[in-house]
Amino acid sequence: MTASALDFDALENRDLDAVAALVKTLKWPHRPEDIALFMRLGAGRIARDGSGELLGVALWWAFEPAAARLGLVMVDPASQGRGIGRRLVEQVLADAGGRSMKLLATEAGKPLYDSLGFVEIGACRQYQGTYGGSPAADTGIREARPEDMRAILALDAVAFGAGRAAVLRALMGAGRAVVLDGGSGASGYAMERDFGRGTVVGPIVAPTEQAAIRLFQALARPGFVRVDLPVIGDTFARHLVDCGLTAAGADSPVMVLGDWPDPMNDPRLFALSSHALG
Repeated sequence: MTASALDFDALENRDLDAVAALVKTLKWPHRPEDIALFMRLGAGRIARDGSGELLGVALWWAFEPAAARLGLVMVDPASQGRGIGRRLVEQVLADAGGRSMKLLATEAGKPLYDSLGFVEIGACRQYQGTYGGSPAADTGIREARPEDMRAILALDAVAFGAGRAAVLRALMGAGRAVVLDGGSGASGYAMERDFGRGTVVGPIVAPTEQAAIRLFQALARPGFVRVDLPVIGDTFARHLVDCGLTAAGADSPVMVLGDWPDPMNDPRLFALSSHALG
C-alpha cells in the first residue's frame, strides 16, 4: 500500500494508546503521560492503513505570534520508505497555515527536512545519566510563585523568540520551577519535571551560563536526569559531565522553515523543555 492510499487524519485523544505503542516500538523514552501532555498542548496528524492500524504520527505546537514547532514525527519501522513521513510533515505544514516552523532533526529525518526547505541554524546536544548531587541552596534562587508567571513568560519570550504561555503553564503544573532573583525581580527561571526514565531539567532561561548552572543545581534531584542543551557554550556541558551525565548520541540539528523570530541575547535559552517543545 502506498502513502497515497493511507488515511491522514487529525490526531485525537483516543489515539494516545496507539501513539504510545509506536513510541515503545521505536524505543523512545516517552511515557504515556509525557505523550498525553504533548498531545494536549498541540495538534497533529496520524497515518492509518485500511484496517485502522496507526503507521505514523507527527505533532506540532503553535506559538505567538506566528511560530510553531514540529516534533514526535514517527513512522513504524515496517512501513518506512513509503513516503509516510513526508506526507505527515506536509499535512502538518499545511495545518500550520504559513507559520514559521522549527524542529530538532534526527539523523534519519534530516534529508526529508532538507528537501522540504528547512535550513539548519544550530545544534542541540542531549546529556543524561545518574546525577549524584542534590538540590543546592542558593540565596539568589527561590521557588517560583504564581505571581512570577508574568515575568517568566516575558523572559521566555525574549529567549525563545515567541510566546508560549500555555506550554509554560502546563510544564509548571507538571513539576517544579525556580526563579533567579537577586532582589529586584526575576532575571531567569528553570523548570524540572518527571519525564521518561527519570527527570528532565528544562527549560532554563538565564542571563549567563554560570547563572544557568546555578538554576540547574537548584532543581536537579538524585537519580536519572536529562538535560537538552543548545550548543552555544561548553561551561554548562562540562559541569553536567562533572556531575555524572554524558552526551547521548550525535548532536541534533536545529532546523527552521520560514522566518523564525530571532531571540535576543539576554536572557538566553540554555536548556530545552524537550526536543519537541523547545
